Amino acid sequence: MTKDILVAIVSDDIYARNWMSLLLVRDWRTRVVSEITCHADFARLNEPGQPQPDLFLVDLDSYRDNPSMLTTLNELVGKRARILCVGTQVIPNVFLRLDAHLFAGYLLKNEISSSLAWAITFAYEDKTVFTPGVMDFLQDDTYKMPANKMIIRGRSFPGLTDRQEEIARLAIVFSIGRRDLADELKISDQWSYGMVSELYSRLGLEELFTGEIDPSHFVWDDPVILEHLEEILDKLGDSKKARDLETLAFHLLTMPLIEA
Repeated sequence: MTKDILVAIVSDDIYARNWMSLLLVRDWRTRVVSEITCHADFARLNEPGQPQPDLFLVDLDSYRDNPSMLTTLNELVGKRARILCVGTQVIPNVFLRLDAHLFAGYLLKNEISSSLAWAITFAYEDKTVFTPGVMDFLQDDTYKMPANKMIIRGRSFPGLTDRQEEIARLAIVFSIGRRDLADELKISDQWSYGMVSELYSRLGLEELFTGEIDPSHFVWDDPVILEHLEEILDKLGDSKKARDLETLAFHLLTMPLIEA
């Protein structure tokens, strides 16, 4: 990938914006360039020097209180970028009111989990991405399924205990500092560092960097995920810096399952 994927987040819910922003900031492929909470924020995209989004990530839970939002998106996004929708449930009107040429997919939040940046990467590559719950809804609908559809969902990384999964979520996925992690887990600062190091070892990070473990070991022979993982490893090189170890761990832990 030759450039960052520039993303504008559209939501009037601060919690949803923070969730999306944190996941996108942690992924080296995506960069948030704008957070849009009202109609006036769209106008700021036209200001000189303002980066132009490649994709608008739209929180459809905001749509319930603002039914004109889809019309606004059709008018203001235009040919500028595509629109990827996320929400807690399927809103049927979206498929009727959103311009099909702009539509990049629809994800249910509880199904995409922490794999949001991966979904954005696939949408940027011209896929139309869905989570399984959206596909189940569309089976009985008149929506014409795009030929480039991709069905994905978040997954738990195998081989981790419940405790390790919680540490991974706090320390790596959402990058909570080690001291805050210790407070959250009610352990000492030194112990929190040790638990994260043990997690890195369980994930096999050093072996991945040195080539002792083949990347395909992590992706169950999925060629799409494998191509991206190899690109991430190539970008990081053979670095053993803490920042790069955490970056690789983040991408491993947030890899989705591709179902179609």
